[in-house]
Amino acid sequence: MRDGRMKMLPRTGRLFTLAVLAALTLCLLVLLPAAARQDDAPSPAPTRYVRTLGPFPIEGHEFTVKLHEICYKDSRHAGVCDKDDEETVTSAQIVDESGKNRFKKSFPVPLLHQIENYMVEATLLEGHEHQALQLTYEAFSSPPPRTAKSIQLFGLQNGILKPLDPEPLEFQGGLADLPAGQSKGSKRLLENDTLRIYSLTTYFYIVTPIRVNWKSFRLEQQGSGDFDVADQPPYEIRPNIQSEQLIHMYPLPDKKTTPVGVNLTPGSHVELLKARFSAAPPDEHDSANDTWLRVRVDGQEGWILGVDDYAALGLRFLSENGAA
Repeated sequence: MRDGRMKMLPRTGRLFTLAVLAALTLCLLVLLPAAARQDDAPSPAPTRYVRTLGPFPIEGHEFTVKLHEICYKDSRHAGVCDKDDEETVTSAQIVDESGKNRFKKSFPVPLLHQIENYMVEATLLEGHEHQALQLTYEAFSSPPPRTAKSIQLFGLQNGILKPLDPEPLEFQGGLADLPAGQSKGSKRLLENDTLRIYSLTTYFYIVTPIRVNWKSFRLEQQGSGDFDVADQPPYEIRPNIQSEQLIHMYPLPDKKTTPVGVNLTPGSHVELLKARFSAAPPDEHDSANDTWLRVRVDGQEGWILGVDDYAALGLRFLSENGAA
């Protein structure tokens, strides 16, 4: 009997194993087609809706911004886009308290939303005596990844809301932070009703002041003189000195002055302070040979010029997306 039982145990184990394999095979036959059907299921159809921002109080009047958007949902769900979805703005409108349209800007509908889309933000800006509505436009495209940015300001002229400039102001970089205003969600313009833009140049970002000229009803952008070099992340460019180097530091941004040699080491503390563009405006220059750069090296300040001294500091040519 013991021998008989010993001979039956392996056979029973084999039968159990076969039964388990059969059950697993049946489960796979059921689940795999269902998964395939789920993968083959069409994506949810794009959803169109209107998103309203505001109202924004401007000198006794109220305005709202209406964004006409398309949402490409990753999964089926009710409501507007969430963080997992893609969206794009097809048009932006500014409407007054009576419902009258005061401004409209349209954007192309992307053929493929994965490689192109448009976003719009609205912000109330408070000046010394006046208020302005700022629309920020961003166009995303890839490959390669690229973001085109621009702003357009609107104010009251003779009681009618109008853009201060007919076309948006384009820039490569970002808007500097402004202090909070009195109204909820508003921002307060800086001294002399200015805002600041971090603008990409060939080797670093500069701070470009933009003044709101209410009398002339336009934006005035600094185009010459000394510009502060951006020192706030993500626009700060830090020198990267790899080995001992020698730079020629001038006391003034003038080749007629006499430079002094300053030694650099990987441990040198270097700060980029100001830039002066001698041959072209900041958004048009493309050479270190026409850009004076004021630096501080281990406490010593002066001006440098040219590719050799730029390279000694570890500065590299930046692409449109700010990468070296």
